[in-house]
Amino acid sequence: MQQQIIRPTQDYWEERANYVLSHFNYRYPDEIDLYEICWKYGIKIMPLHPDFTETYVDYESINKLKSFSVLKSSGRRGTIFIAEGLNAIEKKLLLAEEFCHCYSHDSSQLHLDKHLINKQENQAKRMAAYLLMPFKFLKQIYQAAVTETVLISDIADYFVVTEEFARYRLELTYHHRVDGFATLKNKLGSLEWI
Repeated sequence: MQQQIIRPTQDYWEERANYVLSHFNYRYPDEIDLYEICWKYGIKIMPLHPDFTETYVDYESINKLKSFSVLKSSGRRGTIFIAEGLNAIEKKLLLAEEFCHCYSHDSSQLHLDKHLINKQENQAKRMAAYLLMPFKFLKQIYQAAVTETVLISDIADYFVVTEEFARYRLELTYHHRVDGFATLKNKLGSLEWI
């Protein structure tokens, strides 16, 4: 178990996510509503289907994707296309990432090289992690861990995300794998299963 200082990270993508969330009054993490956020920012959500994509992009170039966004030239707006038949958590994670593309980027990935695509994907995933798991709600996890061990599965359930996504978010703060939190001798620390 490693002792950690509990503090918010200082990260540009976290600042952007916090700015987006500042326009809403979410009191619990399961209230974070990507449809509401997209609507507020003028971002449309459409099915990833040829009937809806034909005016934006050649469907054959994106038909293997689960989600895709088409950005407008200005104003942090665009259209998110999302595949049908996804489970609710996967859809939530994809919508968060695509929202972050619309909010943060200004060029379509169809015309970028692999290096720039990877850079944009990493930025969107990072911002999405801060958007769906903001520090103000992580503090509640730390408080709970004072009296009982909190495992990554508990954290994922609390934030309504996958364990993999929750682990990714915690790694952004702690820079190592985190499988939970526990208190030992009045000191809160992170757990990493071997």
